[in-house]
Amino acid sequence: MCASPAPAARERREEKKDDDGGGTWPFFLGFAAMLIVILSIGSQGAGPAYHVAIDAVAGLDPATDLARPTLSPEFNLTVRVDAGPWGGVCLEPGSAVAVSYHRVPLAGVAALPSKVCGTRSVALVATGSGVRVPGADLDALASDLRGFGRGGTAEFEVTLTVPHEGRLMVTSCRARLGDSAALEAPCEVSVVDSVAPAPALPPATG
Repeated sequence: MCASPAPAARERREEKKDDDGGGTWPFFLGFAAMLIVILSIGSQGAGPAYHVAIDAVAGLDPATDLARPTLSPEFNLTVRVDAGPWGGVCLEPGSAVAVSYHRVPLAGVAALPSKVCGTRSVALVATGSGVRVPGADLDALASDLRGFGRGGTAEFEVTLTVPHEGRLMVTSCRARLGDSAALEAPCEVSVVDSVAPAPALPPATG
């Protein structure tokens, strides 16, 4: 017949178990706090991610508008900003947008005078007036707009210049009309340390 452990020895073993279990919690809490700090620093260093979609286009009808000597296009844009879990969806004052085709400026949004925010995205309207497109690019644009799909196959370049932490972020995006999948693809971002002019807008004729 085996003797049962002495009460004092059993109490010491139970106290040791309690001490071991309690010692792991500070370690896990400290590790979690360190991980949050690292992720936060990494997110701040990378900056927000920008996504752009073209919802609608006016003034570029191949049958009527493109036959005119100058164009006045209008682009309805959706800009989504992924600024991380602690950021909002805003474009800061001084942000500007330019839309082009084959590097030919078509429309733009001048530097915003105030912050523009939305719940998940920001809607902007880029306009152009008196735009002249070179013949070869105009023919290519007409062909692309007549392509398959509601908006054809024309792919436009959208450039955003956004102030960020004392510097300028220049984002380059490519989007087709009505292509909602463009909001899933982040734009290419480059950071400019010195102040640079906003993207050139199409010149207006007097």
